[in-house]
Amino acid sequence: MSLKKQIFIFAASCLLFALLFAAFNALVDPFGVFGDVIFDYYEYNMTENPRVAKIAYIDEHGEEYDSYIFGCSKSSSYPVEELNSYLDANFYNMFTYGGDLADMEKMALYVIGTQTVKNIVVAIGPEAAYRYDSEDDALKDNLHEKVDDRVNPLLFYGKYLFLNPTYSLDKISSYLSRSYIVDASNVFIAETGAYNKSRRDAMPISDIARYYNDMAGAEFDITYSRPLSYIDEAVSSVERIKKACDENGINFILIGSPMYDAEIECYDKAELSELCIKLASVTDFYNFWGYNAFSHDARFFYDGYHFRNCVGSSALAYIFDNDEVYVPESFGRLTTASSAEEDVLLMTDTEKGRNETLTEKVPILMYHALTEDESKASDTIITTKAFEEQISALSEDGYTAVFYSDLVSYVYEGTPLPKKPIVITFDDGYESNLSLAMPILKKYGMCATVSVIGVSAGKDTYKDTGVAMYPHFSLYEARGAYESGIFDFQSHSFDMHQNEYDKDMRDGMLKKDGESEKEYILALGEDFARSREELERAIGNEVFVITYPHGKFSELTDIVLMENGALVSVSTRDGINEITKGLMQSLRGLRRFNMTDEISGGKLLRMITEYIYD
Repeated sequence: MSLKKQIFIFAASCLLFALLFAAFNALVDPFGVFGDVIFDYYEYNMTENPRVAKIAYIDEHGEEYDSYIFGCSKSSSYPVEELNSYLDANFYNMFTYGGDLADMEKMALYVIGTQTVKNIVVAIGPEAAYRYDSEDDALKDNLHEKVDDRVNPLLFYGKYLFLNPTYSLDKISSYLSRSYIVDASNVFIAETGAYNKSRRDAMPISDIARYYNDMAGAEFDITYSRPLSYIDEAVSSVERIKKACDENGINFILIGSPMYDAEIECYDKAELSELCIKLASVTDFYNFWGYNAFSHDARFFYDGYHFRNCVGSSALAYIFDNDEVYVPESFGRLTTASSAEEDVLLMTDTEKGRNETLTEKVPILMYHALTEDESKASDTIITTKAFEEQISALSEDGYTAVFYSDLVSYVYEGTPLPKKPIVITFDDGYESNLSLAMPILKKYGMCATVSVIGVSAGKDTYKDTGVAMYPHFSLYEARGAYESGIFDFQSHSFDMHQNEYDKDMRDGMLKKDGESEKEYILALGEDFARSREELERAIGNEVFVITYPHGKFSELTDIVLMENGALVSVSTRDGINEITKGLMQSLRGLRRFNMTDEISGGKLLRMITEYIYD
């Protein structure tokens, strides 16, 4: 073979390899720049580089949206569903990592120029004047060429065609191994552009010490300073975005996003004041930058830089004057050119909001069945004598029984709880709850919640086994008890409270061996939906609580049931509950004291007091 032919074959082989290499990267498309036609896995693409992937996504799906929010990753905590409701719109969250206003401006102007837009929201923190027009990573921190006229299109697409193949292989691996629970490789919800926070928001949160322990590794102690070297550049970007909105008849809203105390302290007060005053000269803006009741409490933050979605909900409630959502008195102000200097003084007052009470310690008592026969007392059966002694002691000591709905109102709306609140609960739905407990509760002016096993309602034998069990009240009987105002009825599952008589027994609400994730999620959703539907139809009260059978549940269990309408989840673990205004997670995994005959009224009071003042 001639040398010329060898060179030709070599060159052709190299070209073919290059074409195959480029085709592989284009088809897998780990950054979503070519339409992601094979995988449609934009959750992954956006995780890699939201600046590029979101522009590509909007180019394909822009007709589904008419409004956009721009900002750094904090901006993901403004729920687009709530913005849609407030503004009668269809929002997409265009937030990117880093909070670079130069990038936000280019992306906003691109969207305004290519899409039909009703509203533009820009949400920024002071970091917008700390970092400006910078790029740390040419693959993961760069803009799409359609947005940045400084970028050569051939070089841009060529860079993604001839990527290191490990990027594409990593996407394939993530696609094949993905599950319902979000992981580090797919942290976005493609349809909204927001972070998928299902795992973070399912975390039970009670006291601050436990939260710090559970969040080990999250950065809360921020000690370095952030000089605001780009104030004029940041303000100019905001001004240009607003001008484009004004010229196109688009409603423009600027939000100064909430911060944790440690982050506020990163900034020089004089520079923060200058930024605030200059922004107010461009437009009025909703200012949540300063110290407030939320900023002092780490539980309202995922880490030292990112506030929780519940804080974003409170900010939107302040902006749109929604008094059905809790907003601390110290939270938020509309900063205008005339109020900016005074607002700076208020927002830099380190004591602002410290005296607002956000938390109540609430004990929950767990009962099952009652009996008048002392010989039948056990860990799950209490005598009427002991029960009355406990209820009497609570009443005499000034405790007021409340329903779970009162806790929800306290958290979501800030509705005050009575002094010394307590929740009294019964599991399973035994007939003795109505015949024996109800008269005692009525005598002492108390109320209680029963968590009903749907499949057992009205029965005295276990399912179709014929095995005798303590009689359970019927849902017809429960309706009368509900109408008396003494009882409320919630879910203990429809048929996931199982025992050894069940074939292929489920352990609490955990996934069974051999059950696929998809099958488990479907079973959970159907079970809770049936439980809720039957209770609400027969009794009339709203069902929003899941009391876990045997206290057995997993992270996935809580996530799925939360997405299916459960606002409160209840465990069997001992302990007191810190119920916190605005913090939905304080209603997850609630702890209870198991009540037995051995606990006298005095012992009960001491036990609760020790936990409250521990």
